Amino acid sequence: MSNSKYKLSLTLRPALIHESRVVAEQYTQLKDWQLVRDEVLTNNLLQARTESTSKTIYGEVSKRLKNLTDDELSLMTTSDSDVKHLVWLAICRQYLFTYQFAVEVLCEHFSKSRLHLYPEDYVAFFNAKAEWHSNLDSITQQSRYKAQQTMFKMLAECGLVNEDKEILHQHVSAQLQELIKQTNADFLRIYPGDCG
Repeated sequence: MSNSKYKLSLTLRPALIHESRVVAEQYTQLKDWQLVRDEVLTNNLLQARTESTSKTIYGEVSKRLKNLTDDELSLMTTSDSDVKHLVWLAICRQYLFTYQFAVEVLCEHFSKSRLHLYPEDYVAFFNAKAEWHSNLDSITQQSRYKAQQTMFKMLAECGLVNEDKEILHQHVSAQLQELIKQTNADFLRIYPGDCG
């Protein structure tokens, strides 16, 4: 357990909701990640200023989206109400740290009616995980702060907290709930209100 590495590269990028939907739309048409990459980069579908930025954003988005099933990716392209929930699902499947934060902090707080999220909640969670994961302990204070800022930004972008950092009850569609149950029902716990 103590040797397992936490992937914190998510700290460099926020939720990327629009970009995720663009890539998901290409995948549902092409069904081939290499073709999707070629299409996105050749036609600058992410509307990045430089090719290197486009590659970086595509790399992060595709890494997350590859954690979704074809049915989940299809739902992302057809249901406006499910997009943010699916982006959050992809992020939590990609990053154990984020999944555990969603379950152990967001849902735990929500279930106890502690609806306000404070920076101290993140710091306490981070420090607790750092005791078990040595690579977290070696992260600089600046990187920790940036990770915290990005986490809070993602939570807001995905509609999990409001601008006052109050945790919002999530209404996950029946269709998405069913799709999640087909792979791993535990991931319903990443949505406050569906903490199980």
